[in-house]
Amino acid sequence: PPTSLTVTETTATSVTLTWDSGNPEPISYYMIQYRAKSLDNGFQEVEGVATTRYSIGGLSPYSEYEFRVMAVNNIGRGPPSDPVETRTGEQAPSSPPLHVQARMLSASTMLVQWEAPEEPNGQIRGYRVYYSSDMTAPLSAWQKHNTDDSSLTTISGLTPDITYSLRVLGFTSVGDGPPSDILQVKTQQGGEHSTTQ
Repeated sequence: PPTSLTVTETTATSVTLTWDSGNPEPISYYMIQYRAKSLDNGFQEVEGVATTRYSIGGLSPYSEYEFRVMAVNNIGRGPPSDPVETRTGEQAPSSPPLHVQARMLSASTMLVQWEAPEEPNGQIRGYRVYYSSDMTAPLSAWQKHNTDDSSLTTISGLTPDITYSLRVLGFTSVGDGPPSDILQVKTQQGGEHSTTQ
């Protein structure tokens, strides 16, 4: 088998491998086999690799992969190398938080809840809740409330009797994911009559 299989570089979607031939006879080419550890399926194969350094692309971010390589000559395939495992790098999330909900706790305080994105592409470091009484304004002009990686937060100091638009996004150490669709919430009316029920 080829020896010293090593991961020399990883990005969010690619891994570069190097190895030693391990064989004195002429090698026709190498074959790399790899699989995602999270999926319970067989190895994917890259045939016809002519060098002892190769980069595999099209991988999923922040995922564990296992790699092995074998030498091939005109007689056939040799035995596989010892496997090597690595995790690809992080990316910003590629999907928004799910099931965003909001309800009023008082005339000016709102509880917002959500669930983690389906495609976090890394470790979610936190969420940003954007809210505005003008849904036509660009998101950068909305008010912003940051949270740690919990999935609920309260926003206070809201103006009573106004309809607010809300959007939530998650972020990793690499960047922000896409914001959720707009959810609208009407704050309660302020004043005496709402407290004397």
